[in-house]
Amino acid sequence: MNLLAAGLVSASSFLHLGWNTAMRSTSGNLRFVWLLVLTGGLFAAAGTMVLGIPWNFGPVWPWVLATVAVHSLYFASLAQSYRKGALRDVYPAARGGGILFSIPLALILFHQVPGVYAVTGACLIAVAVIIPSLRSGGNLATLGWVLSVAALIALYSAIDSHSVHFISPWPYISAQYLGTALVLAPWALGSGQRSPAGPAALSGIGSVISYLLVLYAYQRAAVAPVLALRQIAIAFAPFAGWIVLKESWQVRSVFVSAAIVLGCALIVLR
Repeated sequence: MNLLAAGLVSASSFLHLGWNTAMRSTSGNLRFVWLLVLTGGLFAAAGTMVLGIPWNFGPVWPWVLATVAVHSLYFASLAQSYRKGALRDVYPAARGGGILFSIPLALILFHQVPGVYAVTGACLIAVAVIIPSLRSGGNLATLGWVLSVAALIALYSAIDSHSVHFISPWPYISAQYLGTALVLAPWALGSGQRSPAGPAALSGIGSVISYLLVLYAYQRAAVAPVLALRQIAIAFAPFAGWIVLKESWQVRSVFVSAAIVLGCALIVLR
């Protein structure tokens, strides 16, 4: 992975942790999730028009429909995971699981073969975050939702890394988020839940910027190393949970963080 792609992914990872922390603070409020994706989609659409990027979906319409379907399931599953799971547990397990699922998926779908160091780094990150998270407790239902999030991360990453070679990330992510908002609207509006619009809107903009950086990185590197390096924010998830959300501190977090940093180094320096 070149340094530009690595920089884009690293910046994206911290924005990603930010909006996940905000979502966890609402305990997976579905109205918050809907406002997040709606605001993000409108922001991306406005950016597309300001930049004068053509709305040419001709080559990728099937992939746009696929990513909307997968992202709708992803956001719904993530909301379910955060209803009972702590940020320090859900975030690492979901993101780390996405790494493991992404490598064989990218190989099967797009014949992307990562190098030995990249695979080693990705596996080190995944093992470091998944095993402690699974041992930390929680019921089987929550664990099932977390694993479904991990699988959906790998699936949408494979779809999107392929699609952005044929279309600009701006209109693509606009259609992705607005389509997801449309799908989630009946459940969010019918849930009877309330959510502050301001934090949700800021999270939506942060989410879009975060994913735009990743989509640009996909244009410059294979999906598995990009997805793996994006997990560097996992090292800071326990701190965010402890400081922002007042979750309990666990000593194992230090060892998990060290393993993640080493894994990221292997990916970038391969």
